[in-house]
Amino acid sequence: MKNWEDEELEKFIRNNKDKFDVYKPERNHDQHFLNKLINKFKEVINIVPYLVKVGIATIFIFILSFLLWRTYICPPLSAISLKYWKVEHDYKYQINRSTRLAYNSINNLEKKAKFKSELQKLDATYKILKKQLKENPSADNIANMLRFYQEELLTLEENIQNYTNKNIQSN
Repeated sequence: MKNWEDEELEKFIRNNKDKFDVYKPERNHDQHFLNKLINKFKEVINIVPYLVKVGIATIFIFILSFLLWRTYICPPLSAISLKYWKVEHDYKYQINRSTRLAYNSINNLEKKAKFKSELQKLDATYKILKKQLKENPSADNIANMLRFYQEELLTLEENIQNYTNKNIQSN
């Protein structure tokens, strides 16, 4: 069917005005026209079930991602204190940096083995304190954990200083 412009449609109606008066529409023409109009609107409105499905899927994905975040990604012990988590994160960063520096400054294999055994002892102490903190997040356990971080950081910095001085003296 051809899409006509307004001018073309008016011209067609004027040229065929006498034919419009002669022919009567069919008996069910109104009903037929109304059915076509309703079907056309059903095609447009029929997206509602899909929107409902998309909404349900979005809610499901949100809930699932929130649960995964709380279970696996959420910062540990953030329920205790966000300040504690920030301090712990800062100490861990400094300890990791100091550990790498100390390990890189050791030249002797025996000293590296000794340093590794010291780190393993510190790791065992860390695991015990972390377990105690998770079981009982009291102020004493938080203080013990922070004290451990401070002591470990001081020990590592002393080791870095000692190994660096020995390397300078040996060169």
